Amino acid sequence: MATCTFLAHPQPRDGGDYRHRIVLPGTALARHLSVAELQTTHPDHVRRAVDAALLVVCMVADDAIEAIVEERRHRGRPTVYELSDDFRDFPDALPLAAFYRDPAVQARIERLAASADLLQCSSHALLRRYGALNPNGVVLPNQLDALPPLEAAHPRTCREAVLGWAGSLGHLDDARELAARLLDWCAVRGLAPQARPTIRLMAPAAIRQVFESAGLRTDWQAPGSFDRYLAFLAGLDIGFATIDDRAFSIGRSDGKFLEYASRGVVCIASARGEYLHGVRDRVTGLLYRDRDGFVAALDAVWDDVDARARIRAAAYAHLRSERTHEVAAHRRAALYRALLARAGLQAPPGEGRLLRIEDPSEATLTQATLAHAQGRLDEALAGYLEVSRRHPAFHLPWARAAMIARAIGAGSDAQCFAAIAADALRAALAASGEVPAPA
Repeated sequence: MATCTFLAHPQPRDGGDYRHRIVLPGTALARHLSVAELQTTHPDHVRRAVDAALLVVCMVADDAIEAIVEERRHRGRPTVYELSDDFRDFPDALPLAAFYRDPAVQARIERLAASADLLQCSSHALLRRYGALNPNGVVLPNQLDALPPLEAAHPRTCREAVLGWAGSLGHLDDARELAARLLDWCAVRGLAPQARPTIRLMAPAAIRQVFESAGLRTDWQAPGSFDRYLAFLAGLDIGFATIDDRAFSIGRSDGKFLEYASRGVVCIASARGEYLHGVRDRVTGLLYRDRDGFVAALDAVWDDVDARARIRAAAYAHLRSERTHEVAAHRRAALYRALLARAGLQAPPGEGRLLRIEDPSEATLTQATLAHAQGRLDEALAGYLEVSRRHPAFHLPWARAAMIARAIGAGSDAQCFAAIAADALRAALAASGEVPAPA
């Protein structure tokens, strides 16, 4: 049993958010404490979550979580609740927007944040907005994994500086804002259309269209793997991090600055949110507040090769000394050890690797959940019942089956499934501390 367990909602383990908030920090922390990562699709996640010496709940807000945290409190085991996004302002384009828009879910998150032994936020803006929920709050910002050596800057004339940006469809408004600011800069410099610099893009075709419709030339490639993204960044000299003034955007991390700086790219960022904390203006990057500020920032590094070299070197040095998971793990380990010590629990040293707790049935449950969300109820119900057949003591597929039964008007089946789910959850909570029988 690991000393510290990260509990997350179902998601691809190679996705960006999961890597930055769970896999990479968990791996670094495992050099100090034994650490495991677990998702709520695991049939034994309730018992494992209750049993963990320290549980870090990664913004999970399912019905069972409050029961898990309450049982842990009863048994004297500390719990950390993490807020990694502004749950009250999820953009409609994101997959979980409908879930987090539910007032019951928002209220549950606030109760969990308030009852935790530590409220852990991924940005200063999130802690400012929600810190009143819990007197014990801390900011643990995103960090980077091991840094590659900083390549020497290639000598280029001012006109040869390469500008670039990457974003998903969820950043369509950011793309429009950036295209407008680039046009402002071209206008101030008096650049005719044929003299405007080409913008390198890694984005969906719809975002490429935003820039080209504005009259900007692009060197475009479709989104790819994280390794392809890093290779794309390595070909830039100047990159942009444009965010709007929505609460969700303000609460996000300064990840683009970290990624740019790790590849020797000078970052020009909105003077908002976490960039105000992560970027030292004109030292490790450049910040702008309005149209004139953007023009001045881009001018400062477009015309001055030495300034670009100085900023990229300072940003890289800052990352190496302050913003790696290895550095941050010492602080995180101290926080977690203090929680364990107050609870009278031991914190033996880690084994140097993150334990991944998985079960073969999780893929079936995830596919059923996707079918459920897309309205394919027959397919979803079949998947839930298949998982229930394999793991009859797992409450979640029974609860989901009850939801579908209610939706199709099968009231007696819904009552039966719901009762089984409730009994299974109670049994799992009570099973804490027991060694499960072999499968």
